[in-house]
Amino acid sequence: MEHTDERDRKSFPSVYYGWIIVGLSFLTIAFHLTARFSFAIFQVPLIAEFGWTRGALGSAFALMMGLYALLGPFAGHLLDKFGPRAVVPWGSILVGIGLVGGFFISSLWHVYLLLGMFIGLGTALSGFATHSAILPRWFRQKRGIATGILLSGIGIGSLFLSPVIERLIAHFGWRIAYLVYGFFVLGILAPVNFIFLRDYPENVGQNIDGLPRPETEAATPRKAGTEESKSIGQVFFRVKSDKNFWALALLGFMIGFQTNTILSQLQLYLVDMGYSTATGAMVIGLAGLLHVVGSVFIGWISDKVGRPGAQAFSCSLGVLCIVVLLSIGYLGHPPLPGFLFSVLYGLGAGGVSTMHSSMAADSFGDRSFGTVMGLLTICYAGGGIVGPPLAGFVFDFTGSYVIPFSIVLLLMLSGIFIALFLYEEKTHGAFASGPPRA
Repeated sequence: MEHTDERDRKSFPSVYYGWIIVGLSFLTIAFHLTARFSFAIFQVPLIAEFGWTRGALGSAFALMMGLYALLGPFAGHLLDKFGPRAVVPWGSILVGIGLVGGFFISSLWHVYLLLGMFIGLGTALSGFATHSAILPRWFRQKRGIATGILLSGIGIGSLFLSPVIERLIAHFGWRIAYLVYGFFVLGILAPVNFIFLRDYPENVGQNIDGLPRPETEAATPRKAGTEESKSIGQVFFRVKSDKNFWALALLGFMIGFQTNTILSQLQLYLVDMGYSTATGAMVIGLAGLLHVVGSVFIGWISDKVGRPGAQAFSCSLGVLCIVVLLSIGYLGHPPLPGFLFSVLYGLGAGGVSTMHSSMAADSFGDRSFGTVMGLLTICYAGGGIVGPPLAGFVFDFTGSYVIPFSIVLLLMLSGIFIALFLYEEKTHGAFASGPPRA
C-alpha cells in the first residue's frame, strides 16, 4: 500500500481528508442503519401478507441486535488491528446480501436469516460503533461537530429513504423495494468504501484536524496494526475501573432501548392511531430531518459548553417526545400530533447518540477505541434486543403500547441523572496519551 499512500499525499494538498472520511461514514450510516430501522415499514406488508405477529417479527429484530452486540467488540478489535478499509466494505456486502435476499422471503425463518443475521452482522462491521471509532483518528478539536455530521446520516436516511421505501412498496411491492435497496448497497456503497477509506491523516500527508504540521516535522504514514494491539479482554480490564465506562454503558442501553423500540413499532402504532402508511412514513422522515439538526447542532454546542449538559438536554427532549407519543390520540387529528413527536424525537435522538459517542471519545481517546466502542455496543444492542420484542409481545397481549413506551420514558429520565451526576467530563482518557497505565 506504499504507492497508494504516496499518491494520496500528493492528491489532497488543500482538502482535509478527514471530511471525506466523515462523508463516507455519513453515507454508509444512512443506508445501513435505515436498513435496520426500515424494518418497521416493511412489517406492515409482511404482517398483511403472512399474518405473522408483531412479537414474532420483533424477535427477528432482536436477533439482528443480538448479533450486532456479539460481533461489536470483535469488529472494533478488527478495526484497531487492520483498519477500516479491511472491515467496513465487508459490512456493506453483508447488509446488501440481506436486503437482496429479502426479495425471496416466504417463511418466517427467512426473515430471521436474511434480515436478522445478515443485516445484524453487516451493521456490526460497518454501523454506528465502527464509524464512531474511526473519527477520533481524524478529529480532536472538532470531534463534536464531526460526530454530529456523521450521526446525522441516521436522520438523512430516515428523511429521504423511508418515504422512498414506502413509495416503492406502494407502487411495486415490498419484494422489489428490498431488491432495489440491496443492489444499491452492494453495487455502490461496498466498492466506494473500499476505494476511498483511509486509516489515519498521516497516510494522506496530513495532521489530525487538518492542522498545519511544522516544516521540520515529516508526515510519517501510519499503518493499521503497527501500534500495540490489545486484546478485547485487556481493553475491558483497563476500562472496567473507570466509572465513565459504566455511565456510558448505562446510557448505551437506554439509547438502544429507546431508539429501537420506538422505530421498530412507530409505523404500526401510527397506523393503529388512524394514520395512513404514507403519513406514517412522513412522520418518520421528519424525525430523520430533525435528527440531522439535533446531531449537528447539539454536537456543535457541546464543543463549547460541555457534553454532560448537552446530553441531559437531549434526554429531556426524549422525555417530552414520549409524553407526546402516549398522548397522540388526544392531541388532535393527524398529522400534526405526529409531526410534534417528530420534532421532539428527532432533536433528542440526534443529540443523545452524538453525545454518547463524543463522551466515549473524550474519555478513552483513540488507542484501542474501536474495541471500547465495541464493548459499549453490547450495551446499546442489549437495549435493542430487549425493547422491540417486549413492545411487540406486550401489544399482542394487551393491545396497547402504554407499558413499553412508559419504560422508555423512565429510561430517558434516568439518562438525565447519569449525564449530570455519574459521568465525569474529561479531555484525555485512558487511551488518549501517555504510556500504558499499570
